[in-house]
Amino acid sequence: MRKTLLAYFATILTIVLLLSGCTKTPTYEWEDLKYVTDNYSLEDAKDEGYVIIEDLRVTSGKEIWQEFVNLAAKKKPCKVRVVHYYTLDDRSRYDEDYYESIKDKYPVMYIHELVYDGGIFVVSHYEDGKLIESEFKFLKKYEGDAETPNATYSSYVRYVLVNDDKVTWEELMRGMLSSRSGAYIPHYQIYTDLIG
Repeated sequence: MRKTLLAYFATILTIVLLLSGCTKTPTYEWEDLKYVTDNYSLEDAKDEGYVIIEDLRVTSGKEIWQEFVNLAAKKKPCKVRVVHYYTLDDRSRYDEDYYESIKDKYPVMYIHELVYDGGIFVVSHYEDGKLIESEFKFLKKYEGDAETPNATYSSYVRYVLVNDDKVTWEELMRGMLSSRSGAYIPHYQIYTDLIG
């Protein structure tokens, strides 16, 4: 009886250990965000297990992002790094002088670190050598069809950090596009995947 009980507990412990090793979240300690921002390439970020968003389309790390979302939904502390990588698209879409003035700045890459402590989301990134941090209460998912008929995508999935979990995507858009003072609603678009 005692040997059966010990074998049972050993089996349970083995299963727990195996399941704890099945996570997609990096188990190593990340290098300092400043160092990464100054020295990492897109390939480095992919190798480190960051979520990669190239020109507003997720190209790597969807599973890592989903695991972060799942842990946060359970109020469990977690962190993720998200890369926003931008290139210049078709040259003919730009005024020639404007294109010439910005072409040497691309491609451009921003690395964001999102940390959830079980209650508050803190998003950090470096811009022009300065650390910028913002706190938000909620991570809200928005998904739907393209906002305009001439969009270059058919649908979207966006995760946005907000302080009001009732705010709609349309309200956020109106706030961004409105010239009226005070219409802007504080938010941070951390994850965008344009589909189609």
